[in-house]
Amino acid sequence: MTDRLTRRGALAAGGAVALGALAGCSGIGSRPRFWNAPPSLDVDAIPREFDEPIPERPRLVPVDVEPAVTDAFADRVDRLLAPIPEPLTAETLPNGEIRERIETQRAAAREALPEPDEPLVPLRAAERYATARDHAATAVGTWAGVTVDGDPESVAFDIGTVRRRVSDALETLPGSASDPLAGAAVYGPVERWYDESRRRTLVGGNAGPGDRANPIRTGESVGDVERVQSYVEAGRYLRDRYRASLAEPVSVAEPLRREAERIGAEVGDRLRELHGEETDRILSNPGDEAFLDERPVPVDAPSVSLLSTAAYRTFEDLRFDPVPVDDYEPDHPATALTRTVLARVRFRALDAVASRIEDGETMFPADAAAVGTARNAAIESATALAASENPLGRWLAAEFLPLFEEPDGALAAEERGARSTVEAFTEYRWIETVAREARTVTESVAAAFEP
Repeated sequence: MTDRLTRRGALAAGGAVALGALAGCSGIGSRPRFWNAPPSLDVDAIPREFDEPIPERPRLVPVDVEPAVTDAFADRVDRLLAPIPEPLTAETLPNGEIRERIETQRAAAREALPEPDEPLVPLRAAERYATARDHAATAVGTWAGVTVDGDPESVAFDIGTVRRRVSDALETLPGSASDPLAGAAVYGPVERWYDESRRRTLVGGNAGPGDRANPIRTGESVGDVERVQSYVEAGRYLRDRYRASLAEPVSVAEPLRREAERIGAEVGDRLRELHGEETDRILSNPGDEAFLDERPVPVDAPSVSLLSTAAYRTFEDLRFDPVPVDDYEPDHPATALTRTVLARVRFRALDAVASRIEDGETMFPADAAAVGTARNAAIESATALAASENPLGRWLAAEFLPLFEEPDGALAAEERGARSTVEAFTEYRWIETVAREARTVTESVAAAFEP
């Protein structure tokens, strides 16, 4: 039977384990942990595949991408790859590592390109083309770095120009929309493309090809700039096409900013509750114990591991996301609202998981059928969110749907054990929980925008 400890006891045990590991000890002390003697589970009885499909990514931009535009993006990939010999033989390029790198990136570019009849929502199509152009530019940038006549900088867009284009595009967002909720869903992802590119991709010495001696690093730099330029082009196109489709456009920047501040205040209140008097590092992870009271909790149980993992993800994003906590005022209101709502939803879901832990739930599946049941519940919850009339709910669904990839992959793996199977089970439980909490939060936001 699993030992039960209070929150403080769990902390002490965790500290002892960490110290033991640092000291090179193989044991974990006198306290048995959950996975020392877990309940039995017939892993072989759990299916590797399920009939219920993952919902399609919901549409956020209510306009279609014209065929001429998609053709131009695909043509850009072809033109980037054109200088590379095919096949690329050892006689042409003796260095096997670089040759393999070019071939891998070329294949990845073609694989990322959407098929002509592939049903993709506009934002997803833009992301696929940006990925394809990234890989293609990485391949040709690497090739240019090893050829006598090659000039990697002639392949890449000028990084200074791309930086200016990103900044110019950000200044025009968010634009007009049919209403604030629609504006958040349409402009939030595009703002985030540009904001992340400016803060992460287009910074430092890695931003441009320059005079790099390593052709692989040169190719990566060329690919980074190409990807951002692809987002610039796609974002401008979607912005203009969406604005042109509006019958009665309204300005949404200030309403989005006000609502982001309201939800941000709720996030700030919860952070202060979690940190207590230690508010100097309010955005840091206070640890699992901050979510639990003094009632006994199982040490190292799947539910506790889920709480720890989900809290880590939440706080890792919170460090960089434009969430208006205390005196911080984000620059981009659509991104601020979407990411602040995401943080609020996650904190509600963390509290829900903590409540189950305090009620004694370990989240170890009772039997093989329970895993499929948990997945079905997650699918149902995510499907309802993806079909929501609230655009912000659909945006959150687009954020949560990729979470199915890891647990589905774990269950489909040839070698799987009880632990990886149970981790997949808990991930399904998290998806179901976070999607359910999303409906509560988005209803609150919608009510705040009502006249």
